[in-house]
This record gives sequence, structure tokens and C-alpha cells, in this order.
Amino acid sequence: MLQGSKKKDRRILSGTCPDPKCQARLFFPAYGVSIECTECGQRHEQRNLLKVEEVTDPDVVLHNLLRNALLGVTAPKKGTEMVKVMGLSNYHCKLLSPILTRYGMDKQTGKAKLLGEMNQGEMFDCALLGDRAFLIDPEHIGTMGYGKDRSGSLLYLHDTLEEIKKANSNQECLIPVHVDGDGHCLVHAVSRALVGRELFWHALRENLKQHFKLNLDRYKALFHDFIDAAEWEDIINECDPLFIPPEGVPLGLRNIHIFGLANVLHRPIILLDSLSGMRSCGDYSATFLPGLVPEEKCQGKDGQLNKPICIAWSSLGRNHYIPLVGIKRGPLPMLPLKLLPKAWGVPQELIRKYILFEDDSCTLGGDRSLQDKYLQRLVTAMEEIFLKKHDIHPSLVADVHQYIYRRTGVIGIQPEDVTEAAKKAVTENRLQKCLICGALSELHVPTEWLVPGGKLYNLAASTHGQLKPDKNYSFPVNHLVCSYDPKDDVLVPDYNLSHLTSCNWCHGTSMRHVKGDGSVVYIDGDRTNSRSAGGKCGCGYKHYWEEKEYDNLPEAFPITLEWSGRVVRETVYWFQYESEVALNSNVYDVAMKLVTKHFPGEFGSEILIQKVVSRILHHTAKKNPDEYTPVTVEGAHSQRVGDMQDEPTTEPHMPTKIILMGQKSKTLHKEELNMSKTERSIQQNIIDNAALSQKRKTDKLRQELKGPGQPSVPGIVKDGSSSAPVTPTKSPFSPVPTKEKKIRVTTSDGRQATLTLQVSVTFSEFQESIAKEFKLPLHLQCIRYGFPPKELHRPKVGFENEALPLQHGDRVSVEIMKDNKESVPACSTSVACSWKAEEDEASGQASVKDVQDHIDLEMSSLCLLATLMGEDVWSYAKKATILI
Repeated sequence: MLQGSKKKDRRILSGTCPDPKCQARLFFPAYGVSIECTECGQRHEQRNLLKVEEVTDPDVVLHNLLRNALLGVTAPKKGTEMVKVMGLSNYHCKLLSPILTRYGMDKQTGKAKLLGEMNQGEMFDCALLGDRAFLIDPEHIGTMGYGKDRSGSLLYLHDTLEEIKKANSNQECLIPVHVDGDGHCLVHAVSRALVGRELFWHALRENLKQHFKLNLDRYKALFHDFIDAAEWEDIINECDPLFIPPEGVPLGLRNIHIFGLANVLHRPIILLDSLSGMRSCGDYSATFLPGLVPEEKCQGKDGQLNKPICIAWSSLGRNHYIPLVGIKRGPLPMLPLKLLPKAWGVPQELIRKYILFEDDSCTLGGDRSLQDKYLQRLVTAMEEIFLKKHDIHPSLVADVHQYIYRRTGVIGIQPEDVTEAAKKAVTENRLQKCLICGALSELHVPTEWLVPGGKLYNLAASTHGQLKPDKNYSFPVNHLVCSYDPKDDVLVPDYNLSHLTSCNWCHGTSMRHVKGDGSVVYIDGDRTNSRSAGGKCGCGYKHYWEEKEYDNLPEAFPITLEWSGRVVRETVYWFQYESEVALNSNVYDVAMKLVTKHFPGEFGSEILIQKVVSRILHHTAKKNPDEYTPVTVEGAHSQRVGDMQDEPTTEPHMPTKIILMGQKSKTLHKEELNMSKTERSIQQNIIDNAALSQKRKTDKLRQELKGPGQPSVPGIVKDGSSSAPVTPTKSPFSPVPTKEKKIRVTTSDGRQATLTLQVSVTFSEFQESIAKEFKLPLHLQCIRYGFPPKELHRPKVGFENEALPLQHGDRVSVEIMKDNKESVPACSTSVACSWKAEEDEASGQASVKDVQDHIDLEMSSLCLLATLMGEDVWSYAKKATILI
């Protein structure tokens, strides 16, 4: 019965990630028990999520479920070093560790300062952590990469942990936790046992190296029977943070180094092993005492001895250290004397001198932990220094490691090498971020392709002959624009003109450049990563507009300015529903900017400002307080090559309901504006006359263009042209119309294919292509396109030969219907079609909607014709008498 009820519960819920530094909004089916956060990578039980509620808005459901599906399928799974807890990943901490060796945080300002300037020496003294211990939060015990170790240690140490459990009233109070196995596992384990993070691995190595150098004579005297004098040089070199052992030589941190760390920290370190290993004659387990440090210096501020920390081997191979830590808000773990290994390197009787026992048991770790808030302030201060030193934010370096190097299969690369590579990619403008899935992609072309004999060099030379330095050579397939350097005889990439068209992970087209500080170069209308407190759009995030972030997209309306015989028409973008009141548009500021822009320094322009204020107030007066019609920004979400040029001077033109973004961006979108009487009259004329007249005109123009003596039309590429067209001057590449377009088709049963179609493909031809590719009969096809997906209906009688409203690169989904009877309800009840239910029009007005859709199609044709004729849409429309 329970299983059946779960199947019936098809509600979609939303909740907030409980990590205070993440707070990502998650969407999941109601029957989901364990949910993985798409932002930080942690997995949470549904009962632990915050603000869980049902989502009823179908648009929000569809958008976020699609995004989660993309992140779950296409984006790489976060490895153990990339999972974030409290906003920090292991890799992030390892990047900051070298900074912490030389810098501290000023308590008054919270800013980082060199330790030397704070009179604390040139290097961080790890003995300051001698009385600190990490206690893991119960909520994080199951977090991969942060909580319980998953390398097999739970099985290997099972008997040892069971004995410790029995000594603690059968309570689990000592947990083996994860550390990365990157060659620094010993200092990672000690750092995590002290503060819970791998922040101090670098300082521990530097402290250990300095400690051996300063006390070398004492060490040689103490271990002269066990360690040859010639070995000490290797022992000290192995402490260096950049140490790389010679090939085939099994060098690494071992027992002598653990003994040295115990003296550095002024506290004992206990190394545990499996019960069989601890009972063997080998020194697989031991108690390392700070025997070279006076007893009074091994005490905390409370005057008590520093409690020992505990580490262990994770497997029988004994090649990986892990820390054993206590649990927050629980009893401190006690280690019975019978499980305490023998002292290493010093007399056994020193154990009771450096370790305090109660009832033949010693306390492990202690309860003096660094607070999470302090660690976060410390990390923030160190991030500023990292950014200042390397000109790149550590979080961006971590993302480059995650999305670039892991994608190519490169492992083991040093963090400093990743930092340099990331810095170079940002400097050259080659790094871009997908707004859909958040992944990074790099625009990279092998150098050998650009020299004589290389792939791109040969393609350009074979197509254009002798290469010239005053021309650009574009390679659309490789997303690259190059110039020619005659001195070195090579192609030189121009990354300012080059741009990735799709994400390497989810293949989304919303790609934006990234700055060194990790911020995204947004364009107006983009959804940012900032959470919105009360936006009307329902996505839960703020939107970028003119260098600010708003809860909502603006509403737009046209306005006319008349002064001294000049008439200027502008579009006003108006914000009215912001939770931060200061961001709402101020009518006087808007009016002043408009008048100053077009009539600067005009005497008496105050009168015009008052007129503009009145008109704006008229447009923004709401009869219904809930009325909200934001500007449509599909075009703004697509990167335009023209964005990288200087904006041309705006020419006065009449407002229109169709905005053509231009040949360079190939974007066309509608703007929902309030219509005047004149506009309504024009629209009615178009409804009555334009459909058939425009069709005749279109057919006539097509016949003329096919004529043998027809001169070349700007923007038309002749057959046989190369994929590397040449431009006469160094200007951004502008894509031109081709005779083919590629459409990505996905079926409901998971099949995918890319169909290459003619530009003028009709609905029936498209159906036949789908049927041929997927062996799918025509009557079982329900085709949907756009976002949210809407059904692509068969054209009406008389319009069967009209081209489909699909652009090159569009994605289309095909739902496989069981029979003709089920196709209608399947579409009408799906989430993808549920947006239609929000319209308030009665069913009797369906014919008006069909006419409007047809008008949109005809207007698209008008814009295309204007582009082909080399004119803007308004100039071309004024000449087209058929529209009057």
C-alpha cells in the first residue's frame, strides 16, 4: 500500500539546502528521500531541507527540473575534493594553505596581514593549534569528502573501533573521516584533526622542515642507532611542500615525521591500526610524544596537558593516513590504556608525563574547536590575498580544475599549475561560464593547427590563397577568429572576437565570459546567482540590468520626445516591484536622463522634462495592482558578436511590436507593449490584408533572387564557399544565412539525432525526416519546440508550403503517441503545455490567437526579407505598400 501511494504522489516540491553558505533552492519529486544539492554537492535527507513546499507554477517546475536534469546528467559529478561544506571544498582549502603559512588575520579589521607585520614571526607557528580539536557535526557525518571515510577504513578498522565503542558505553564517538590522497595525506589528516579543514597542510610541512633543521643535532643523537646520518638530508627534504620523490624511490612522510609533528604541535599523536596490526611486532601503530619539548610548554591556557589527537591507517597497504575525530554535542571519546600503543622513539614511562589518564583512559582531541564563523572570516581574508597575488579567485581555480582538467582526464596536476593555467585562460578571454548549468568551458585551439601544415592554416590557405595581415579568417566550427602574422607566418587567434556558441557540458547557448575575480560578464536580462527575496517572475533569482541586479525584469513602453522641431522616440525600461525600494525607477531621474541624452544643454528643457514625466506616469499607472508584463529578453540571453563593438548611434524610428536584433545575432523576439489607437489600426490592417499579400510578395522575391543575371545580394554566401570566410577588414565575424540548417531532435524514449534540413523545409518534410530517422509513423508524432515547449501544429490549408519557424541550432522534442486519440490529452495535460491554461481568453477566441500566430510568422518573413535586401525592418516596411 505504501509503495502504491508513492507512485501516485507526483507532486513537485522545493526546499532550501540546509548549508548556510549554500542555501540553494532545490526541486525534487515528493517521493524523493535523499536529495543531492546541485550547487555544493552535499546529499541531504528530505526531512533536513529547509522551507519545503509544493511547487504549483508549471513554468517554474519545468525550468528547474530541466536544469536539475542537465546538472545530473551532463555536468561532472563533484569529486571528494570538490564537495562544498559551509561554502568550502577541500581543493579550495588546499589552494589557500600556502597563504596561511605567511599571513594572519587582524582581529580588529578582519583583513589579512603578513605575520611579520603582526610581530608573529615570518611563518605561522602550528604550536598555537596545540590545544585545538575538530568535532564533526552529526549532520555532516554522511557527507562525501568531508564526513566518514569511504576508502575502506570502516571495514579495516572495524575491530579497533568496536573496542573503542565498548570503552565508551557502546556509543559511537570516534569517526574516521576523509582526507584527499594527493601525497600530503599525513599533514591533511593532522590539519583536519585540528581544525576540520585541510587549511594548514602547508604550514605543517614548513614548520616540520624548520623544526628538523633547528634540532638536527638532538635528532641525530636520539636516533643514531636507527637512522644513518646520511638519511637526514632526505628526511628534511621530504618535509618540503613541493617535494616530489624520485621515480621508483619509496620516499614519503613516515614515523619519524609523525614524531616531529608531535613536537611541532606540542601534543601527542596516536597512530592506530587494525587490531591484528596493533598486536604484531611491526611499528604500524605507536604513540608519538613531544619528547623534545618541555612538559610545561605542552599545556593549554587552562594549565592542563594538551590532549592527544588520533590518526590511523586506512587499509592493509598502510599507504594512506586518515584522522579519527569526535562528534559535536556528544561525549568526548576516551581511549582505554589497553588500546594505547607503545611510545615511539622515547622511553615508555614518558607516556604518563605527556598524557593525562582518568580511570586508565585518556581523552582524545578535546572540546576546544575553532568556530565555523572564525574559519570563514579567515578564509575570506586569505582569498583577498590570493586574488591580489595571482589575479584570480581561488574558487575560479577550483572550477577550472573541476570542469576543464577533470573533463580531459588530467589527474595529479599540481594546484599551482592549475592556477597559472586558469589565470592565462582568463587573461586571454578564453574562459566562459554557462548560465544554465554553471559549468566552465574553455575556448582552446592547439598551437600546431595555426602554423603551416596545421589544420586551420591549411584550410584558410586553400580557401583564400595567399593570407593577408589586414583580414580576419573565421572558423565557425572551431568558434575561432584569427588574423595573420606575416612575420612568423602563423595564424593568431583573436579571442575578443571568438566566442563559444554552446556549453561543453549541457550544450546550452547562454555562455558568458568570466573575470578573474570569478564574476560573470552578464548582459541585460541574464539571471544571476543571487537569490531574489520576492520576484514576480518566479525563478527565485535576481536579473542583471545595466550593471545592477533586480528581483524582476523591467516593463517596457515607448515614449516620444518633441523639442525644437525634433522628434525622438525611445523605449523606457521601468522597474516598479523591487523588494529594495531604492532600485525602483524614479520617474524624474528617468525623464532627466532621456532629455539630457537627446537634448543636452537645451535652454528651457525643464518643460519637456515635465511632459516626459506626465507621459511616463500615464504609462505606469496600473488599473490592476497585480498586472505585470515584463519585457521579453530571449535576444538578450543570446551572446551577440555585436556586443563587442561600439554601439552605433541610435536613429529615430517608429516603435514596432517586432524587434529585429540584426543579422549578427539572428535573434527575433516580441515585446509586449501597450498599443495606441494608431497601432491597433495598423494591426487590424495587417490582420485583414497582410497574410496573402505578403505570401505573394515573398514568392515573387524568391523567384527574382533565383534569376541567372541577379547580382549578388549582401549576406548571401555562394555555394561551395569555405567554412572559413574572409572579411575585408579586422572586424567581428558576422554569420551569414546558409541554405541548410541543423535541428537537434530528441524523442520521448531517449533517442537523439541531428537532422540537416533545407532552410525552406516544410512541416510535412520535417515529419518525414523524423519518420525516416527514428522509424516513427507520422500519426504517432507530437512535435514540440521553444521554451516552454509548445506543440508545432500542422499548417492550415493554403499554407502547407510555408517554411517552419525553426532556426539553425534549435532543439525539438518528439513525444511518441500511443494512438491518435491519446495524442490530444497527452499534450494538453503535460507540464510543457500547461502554460496555456494561464491565459484568460475564452475558447471562442481561439481563432484570434491563430491569426496572431500567423501575423508573427508573417512578420518574421518581413524581417528576413528586409535583412536580405540590406535594409532595416522599418525602412523596408515603409516601402512595402502591400502592408497599407
